[in-house]
Amino acid sequence: MRVIIVGLKKDNYSREMLLRLLTLVVSPCDSVLAVHSEEPSDTFDPNSFHIHEDICKSKQVDFQVKVCTGDSFVTNLINQVRLHHATMPKESVITSCLKGLPPTCSLLVIDTRGRVLLEKTGSCQQGSASKIKQPSCSSQDASVEQSDFTLNFSKQVTSQGTIIDDGTDSLQLPEPNLQKNFQKFAGLEFKGASRRFTPQNLQSATNNFSPQMVISECRYSKIYKADLGSGQAAAVKVLQITEWSGEDLLQEIEILSGLNHENIVKLIGYCYSLNIHAVVYNLLHKSLKQKLTQLRWSERNKVAVGIAKALEYLHHSCSPPIIHRDVRSSNILLSCHCEAQLSNFEAAIVHHHNQAPANTKKPVQVVESSAYLAPEYLMFGKVDEKIDVYSYGVVLLELITGKEATQDILAANQESLVLQARSLLSQGLWENLIDPHLNEDYGKEEMHKMIMAARLCLMHSSSRRPTMKTVCNILFTQKISF
Repeated sequence: MRVIIVGLKKDNYSREMLLRLLTLVVSPCDSVLAVHSEEPSDTFDPNSFHIHEDICKSKQVDFQVKVCTGDSFVTNLINQVRLHHATMPKESVITSCLKGLPPTCSLLVIDTRGRVLLEKTGSCQQGSASKIKQPSCSSQDASVEQSDFTLNFSKQVTSQGTIIDDGTDSLQLPEPNLQKNFQKFAGLEFKGASRRFTPQNLQSATNNFSPQMVISECRYSKIYKADLGSGQAAAVKVLQITEWSGEDLLQEIEILSGLNHENIVKLIGYCYSLNIHAVVYNLLHKSLKQKLTQLRWSERNKVAVGIAKALEYLHHSCSPPIIHRDVRSSNILLSCHCEAQLSNFEAAIVHHHNQAPANTKKPVQVVESSAYLAPEYLMFGKVDEKIDVYSYGVVLLELITGKEATQDILAANQESLVLQARSLLSQGLWENLIDPHLNEDYGKEEMHKMIMAARLCLMHSSSRRPTMKTVCNILFTQKISF
């Protein structure tokens, strides 16, 4: 059994760093001992570590807070280190701890003889840790007393006396707001809103994340086909672990767990662990981007109507409304019967009117999806329902023309699909927009309605664009003429 000893001061930095270790470092069957040395007029409460205890219970880790009296801070720590035969942790663990501490705080690592192996101030976002110092001959109590955090790890000793280093590497980019994330994940699981999968569950379901199981991938994620057992097929979206991935995962799970619409992807569960951040949802056939040129007109019209209903639901039935922020053909999934479902809520936000959203999210993948982004969002970052309306208008153009919006963006010296459409519509040449591969096999009234909706959705001024409720009314009206 591995024992982790953590020295605690009474401030919040110590609690946050302990939480970081519990989240990123400890493994099942570890034992964590948090040691506090009592001080005059001490306000330290050993019974106030409920969140830390909950995390340890969920990980099957033994957790104990011990308050020592009489001796100095460093003496108490040395006694506990010796008692549990502790040695220094891996450098990757130290790096993670330093990244979470401000420069006003220090991290101290000592050995069983009380010698200082490392003493360094926090680096916050500097992202680098110093090499471990060679053990010094003695430690100065004065320098130790100003340290806010001290830790030691034990190693497992076999019956033959061999020391086995079973330390766990930490995340290279520590997650922000760990305490808040874990509380929210635990709350969702407790309510039964989402099922939690272990990394082992997903490895088994995807044949150890085999390349043959990959359905699609983009800059920040990769989607695998998975078999959850009992014939249940699923899609597993594995996020690239970055500074934002934990927050992105939590945001997506929170939003999807509260949605219930036939044209929005169904959430099955999630995985939030040291090495894997993943969303598990129902498996569909392919994306609109993959199937676009193969679709008949009736199927294209069905997709247009389905996604319009999904966005109307997000904007008008959810309170507060939800802005998807990344509506595009690769995020529209199709069943084998061409039933469309809107997916990938990684960038979605709950929109509170007259309140600027917190700037905590990474930007949408502008390189890949700039063709779908409303001009006010692309240039000024303005977010409201109308940016989804614009993106939906671009998708309508794809359905009408059979062309991908990104095709012309990537081709040199080519007008975008939107600019081409505006030019033709302004000249009254709307028929030139229609995909010739349809061979005029389309409903003229349905085509008129779709072109009208696209033209309105793509208005440069957001105030002139319709709401999705109005768009649905246009698509569902009996007759429309140009």
